[in-house]
Amino acid sequence: MTATQSFKIYEVLHKHFKNDADAKVVVQEIEVIIDNKFEKEKNNLSTKEDISLLRQDLLKFQLDIEKRLSTIMIWIIATTISVGGLIVAVMKF
Repeated sequence: MTATQSFKIYEVLHKHFKNDADAKVVVQEIEVIIDNKFEKEKNNLSTKEDISLLRQDLLKFQLDIEKRLSTIMIWIIATTISVGGLIVAVMKF
């Protein structure tokens, strides 16, 4: 929580409590709660490094798929030519 946000909360609570000490205590407790929630959720957030690693992995995966696809295409073309040659050979016989 920013200092500006804490100060705004303090002002609101000060009007309600009409007591500096109580308002400060409540603001401090709110800050602790927010910090604790952030600490719990911090591990679930992605960092720039995480995103960069994910992009690298996706690029490697994409290249792997492209290599496999080209290999499959070569096999399909070679098989088609072979079958065509066999058909021509059988027809000449």
